[in-house]
Amino acid sequence: MGLQSMLFTSPAPDVQLENCLVSDPAHIGEGIHAVGEHVRRIQIALNEVDAAGLVVDGVYGGGTGDAVEAYKNKRGILSPGQLTADRIVGKGTIRHLDDDVIEFESLTPPGDGLVSPTEAGDPHDHSQCPTPPRVSAPGPDGRAQHQGTPINPIGNAMRINIYGEGETDYLGFSDFATEPQHAHGRPLTAVLANGCASDICMRSAPINQVTLNEIRRLAQSALVGGCRFTYASTQVQFATPRADILSLGTVIQQHRIADPTDPANPQFDMEVWVVEMF
Repeated sequence: MGLQSMLFTSPAPDVQLENCLVSDPAHIGEGIHAVGEHVRRIQIALNEVDAAGLVVDGVYGGGTGDAVEAYKNKRGILSPGQLTADRIVGKGTIRHLDDDVIEFESLTPPGDGLVSPTEAGDPHDHSQCPTPPRVSAPGPDGRAQHQGTPINPIGNAMRINIYGEGETDYLGFSDFATEPQHAHGRPLTAVLANGCASDICMRSAPINQVTLNEIRRLAQSALVGGCRFTYASTQVQFATPRADILSLGTVIQQHRIADPTDPANPQFDMEVWVVEMF
């Protein structure tokens, strides 16, 4: 059986990681298959399951080697005759990482975390949330629902929901569009100043190069508090390459949330990524 975690298989399995699972020559380490998307995914996995604090740059350098060695020593992942772990991701290491990431992904985002795990959102007066026609896909009560949206924003500058439908109004976000042909009444981000946003989110909307450029432009500098980007979408709609999201910063949370109307069908699970922007 191949790798199973969302991180290692979505939006598409990584060939190098799959090969690493079954072939010794495909092992990954310093100077060995040391650059690429497969390394980014390993770095994210170590950050998620071992709090490694790695910069996610897709380069297997000394820091990544240190983190792999520490991860393997903690879990006793040793080859025959070894007393301490090496710094290479091989068959056993990638399988252990995959299992640990699956466990991490199965955790429901905590109510006091950074993402709403339910349609209810953070406690608020839901009777004031918007309804159609502004909302195209309301919850069962006919109002905007909040699953997969940010909670506990940084909040020291603007909060922007790109292509939002009012689902984050209650937290002080404002809906904007990055391109006029998709605005549908939303103001354009072009009117906003550089570095104005502490929080940016998107849900069930594709990311193209125009939007990526605007997200980077709007993000507040880390020198004055930084910016957090939250992206949520079902796997069916998740067409953006993972590298685009990773290029924005370091993934600090990643979750899979079941569709409440079809919880047994993982095809409609929502993937949520929270990125601390560079």
